[in-house]
Amino acid sequence: MSAVRLIAMSAALFAAFATTAVRGADAAAASAPSVLVTGSSRGIGLELVRQYAELGWTVYATARKPLADYAGLAALAAKHPNVRYEQLDVVDPASIAALAGRLAGRPIDVLINNAGDTDEFKGQFFPKLDHDRFRYAMDLNAHGPIRVSEALFPNVLAGAQKKIVAISSLAGSFGAGGGGMPGGYWYKSSKAALNMLMVTLAGDVKPQGVTVVCLSPGQVDTHNYAARGITMPGTIDVTVSVAGLIDVIDRLAIAQTGTFIRYTGEPQPW
Repeated sequence: MSAVRLIAMSAALFAAFATTAVRGADAAAASAPSVLVTGSSRGIGLELVRQYAELGWTVYATARKPLADYAGLAALAAKHPNVRYEQLDVVDPASIAALAGRLAGRPIDVLINNAGDTDEFKGQFFPKLDHDRFRYAMDLNAHGPIRVSEALFPNVLAGAQKKIVAISSLAGSFGAGGGGMPGGYWYKSSKAALNMLMVTLAGDVKPQGVTVVCLSPGQVDTHNYAARGITMPGTIDVTVSVAGLIDVIDRLAIAQTGTFIRYTGEPQPW
């Protein structure tokens, strides 16, 4: 056999092997469960992306700015080919519609509405309330999640697990006295509104087999208060919180729809 023919055969075999490998990777990605996480640039959202990626899920990680602006998330996307970044501003209807268009036809097993902000409780203590910040908190923490859930509902219906999750807080719980913390008027109000939106959604979509719950992640220092010398008693590490959240989500059943659950699996009061 001539050297030229041998080289040609080797090239053909390599091409066939590469094509098979790519097809195999595509098939594996297609068969893997999928999760979309809003607000994934830092804190709980970033850790959700990391842990789901390491579990082999297809992860749609979203945040407001281009990926290059988020070093931690960019590093995760570079390390894990199953992480796909999508730019999304949950308070911008056009941004949400654009995402829904890009993901049209793609199943999402678990939609995690995580994007939110305490606004560092600025102007949220009586009698010096900053009333201009109320709309920001409501748009981001309450209106954003229901907008995203509505836009991506066809994707959730196409998924095998059909789960919609909202990361809430005991700060929005009447039964828990707003988490026992003072002030926080806008944050507490927005989380209470989020809870009611999700309870209402749960009742509306239960006949379609979709499970909707609110989850309490515990007190996680997402603003790095500790490094700034601010003490937050009862704070837990984000890795512990997220591992618990994922375990709760994994075990969710339709019978639990419309409930509020702590990252430990304990039911929480509305």
